[in-house]
Order: sequence, then structure tokens, then C-alpha cells
Amino acid sequence: METAEFKNYKFICFTDAGCELMKRTVAALCENEDVNENVIVSKVNDLKDWTASNFQKGNTLVFIGAMGIAVRAIAPFVKDKTTDPAVIVIDEKGHYVIPVLSGHIGGGVEYSKRLAEIVSGEAVITTATDVEGLFAVDVFAKDHDMVISDMKKAKEFSAGLLRNKIATYYVDEYFEEYLKLATIQAELRKVHCIGDNPDMIITPAKTTGKILQLIPKCLVVGMGCKKGTDADKLCEFCKEYLGEAGFDIRSVKAVTSIDIKEKELGLIELSKRLNAEFVTFSAEKLMEQEGDFSSSDFVKNITGADNICERSVMAYGCEKLLIKKRSQDGMTLAVGIKRYE
Repeated sequence: METAEFKNYKFICFTDAGCELMKRTVAALCENEDVNENVIVSKVNDLKDWTASNFQKGNTLVFIGAMGIAVRAIAPFVKDKTTDPAVIVIDEKGHYVIPVLSGHIGGGVEYSKRLAEIVSGEAVITTATDVEGLFAVDVFAKDHDMVISDMKKAKEFSAGLLRNKIATYYVDEYFEEYLKLATIQAELRKVHCIGDNPDMIITPAKTTGKILQLIPKCLVVGMGCKKGTDADKLCEFCKEYLGEAGFDIRSVKAVTSIDIKEKELGLIELSKRLNAEFVTFSAEKLMEQEGDFSSSDFVKNITGADNICERSVMAYGCEKLLIKKRSQDGMTLAVGIKRYE
């Protein structure tokens, strides 16, 4: 067995013909993206270890060989369509490129089409919405950085769309200007009132959970805290005030703070739990922000900035604070909304 890679693509082959196809494919990927790299082919002795390592890292696995080999290799590691990586199979002649796993959220369908062009083969797509040419809710959510509230409801939504060829959706009017949604396919009809009982709602706010919800990751949480503050405590603090304001905590895009907190374990862990990035700014950058912020001389004497939570939210690029500074047990929090770019 031999392997090669390009960025997140991890290839493995099992025959000489497969190896030649693998080398040509990786070389073409480099050329298409104007990357000057030599194709390095490595030997691998344990398929299970190779699969486990790349699967768990979220890489796109490309098996050049028989479908059965790929299915048996990935079987012990398959868990959830929302987290499993894309797995693709290409026959050694390059006739067919087949997304086996995570076709939508993991990008398997998109990557298969790209690889099929490179090998001059045919992408074999079997997902129902793709076959019918209909709106795919999981692809839309991925492309627009949104969280699907309930995968079971997403399946029911897609089943209804396949059956009726039409569905309705509602976008929360308060947040719509920030979301910058691309044109949604014609089979989805927009309604202008939640009372019209849409099939899907798009909002970062908490809902009853009865309707499929796409939750835009558009909120930025600015935080300050005492050194060594526990992640559980920070998380509960965050949940309390986001919930009080009516926001779904899954809508958090980033956690921000001052750069002296860049190694604060509690804040780092909080951002991981929220599936959000953790970004810090210098005191100088924070003080450059313009706006009506609360001010603390004590904090300024220690950190160089008179406010961390509100100013860091604005430094991230937010235009508006939705929650002004809140304080509790040595922790501070503010929340802003980031316009989609």
C-alpha cells in the first residue's frame, strides 16, 4: 500500500495502476492551485492505523481501489454524519469517483466532482436531493456557516421537499440584514411571518425546537476573567446571559479577549466547547475601538485597556453590541453580532 497527500486530501492505493493514478491526481491538484510541490509517495503497512489517524483528524480520505476495501477500513470509525469526514473511492482506472461518506456536510460530493474532472472520470452521486437537483439543507448550512438544530428534523425536511418539490422558510427579520444569504433555490418559498408555519426557520435566537432551525454562527462573545477561572464556570456564565437574552448558544462564532489571556485555559476550553475560534487583541487595539463602552480604571491599570469584553467584540469586527457588559464572580461578558462577509 502506498499513500500521498495534498492539503486535507489523503490518498491511499493498493496496485501499481492505482499508484500511477494517485500520483497524477496529486500532481494535478498542486498544479490547479499553483502549488509548487513534489509528489511524495510513502509506503504504509497498516491500513487500519492509517485510516484511524486520518479519519480522526477530519481529513478527506481517498481510496484508489475496490469499494469493499474502503468500507471495511472505515467501518469501525463511522459515528455521526455531522462529524465524520468525507470518504471517496476511485477505481484504479479513474472511471468512477464515488463519495461513500459525508457527501454533504463533509464535502464528499463537492470533492468527488472536483476529482472526477481531474481524472476525466464520472462522479457517481447517489444522494437524493442531488439526484433530483433540489435544495440540500446540510450543504446550505455548511456553505453559510450555520448549525442544523436537529438532524432528524433535517431528514424530515428533506423527505418533505422530495415528496412535495416545495418547502417554505422564514428568516428572522431582526437578524436578516447581517446574514447576507445567497439566493435560495426556487423550490424554497420565503414567508414573512413565523405564523405562516414555515418548514424551516433561520435565526440565532432560541426557538421552541418544533421546526427545523438553521442557526447562523454570527455572535461574538467578549470575555474577561480572573486567571485560572474554570471552563465550567465560564461556560455557565456564558449560557446564563445568552439564554437570558434569548440566544441559542450554538450561534457563537468567536470568543474574544485581550492578548494577556491568550493562554488562559478556561477561555480556550470554552471556545472549543462552543465550536468557536478564540481571538485576542492587544490593549492598544482594544483602546482604538470607538463606541460607548463601560470603563474601569482598575482594569486599565492592570491590562492597559479600560474594558476588555465590549472592546474585544468590536475589535473582532462587530458593528453592534447585543449584550452590554455583564459581570459576575470576576468574569465579564459582552456579546456582539458579526455581519456575514
